[in-house]
Amino acid sequence: MTTGPTYHVLGVPLRTGSLYPGSENDAQAYREASLVPRLRAAGCHAVDDGDVAIPSYLPHHAIPPIRSWPGPRIAWDHVGERLGPILQAPGHVPLLIGCDCSIVVGTTQALRRAAGDDVHVLYVDGDFDDAAPDPARCQSAAAVAVWLMTRPSPFWAGPPLAPSQVTVIGWSTGPQSPDAAVRSVSLADVRRVGPAAAAGQALAHVPASAAVLLHLDIDVFGRHDVPAAYFPHAEGLSLPEGGDLLRGLLRDPRIRIIEVAEYASLRDVDRRSVGSLIDLLVDSLTR
Repeated sequence: MTTGPTYHVLGVPLRTGSLYPGSENDAQAYREASLVPRLRAAGCHAVDDGDVAIPSYLPHHAIPPIRSWPGPRIAWDHVGERLGPILQAPGHVPLLIGCDCSIVVGTTQALRRAAGDDVHVLYVDGDFDDAAPDPARCQSAAAVAVWLMTRPSPFWAGPPLAPSQVTVIGWSTGPQSPDAAVRSVSLADVRRVGPAAAAGQALAHVPASAAVLLHLDIDVFGRHDVPAAYFPHAEGLSLPEGGDLLRGLLRDPRIRIIEVAEYASLRDVDRRSVGSLIDLLVDSLTR
């Protein structure tokens, strides 16, 4: 008999922050590669809750400061509404697929509404994503996600997290904001101490009572291992390193939301990348 959380797999058909078409249907690749059946076969409770209903009329433009605004905000609010009932049920964990990194703003807002102020975001990413919105240039909402999460602004309802409530893990491209104050564990740090130890150290700084959101941008992996990242990095974790890191993080009982971002199915013709990602998730979530 299976034990542990029930994972609610939700697709996020969102490309409002992307430069190329196609990413609005990336969740389908996970389904075709049997994510939910694989989780069930490994002994996890898992249900496919379909896709979040995101409007089809969202704008697409390159007007500063944030690409396609207010599309990201509209999507965040819809995601938050969809997650609310799941987060109110003890032992139920949303597992979001097919999203871009900006989704963390909406999921953070949803988790705060459900769990109060005692939340923490583990942001596993090849980039820091803390660029400040700039009226002189257009940036994606994903590029400013950590900045938005940790600073008051009119771009989302908030309230923002304190920098101490966010840990960026695995980055090879460092902070863009000169006053970056969030805790971080670089790719070099992960390799220096080992992925399992790095996971343990990151979790040790999270309060025992905190509800934790685990954000995974697949560009934390190197291009050779996961070439279908939306913005692949030449340097990044290998699949074995990523497996050790994710096992340490995802088996923590404080995890309340999991999101896997920036997979580009159009770059994954042979579905090798999505197969590798599912292998990692199944292994990491099996207790």
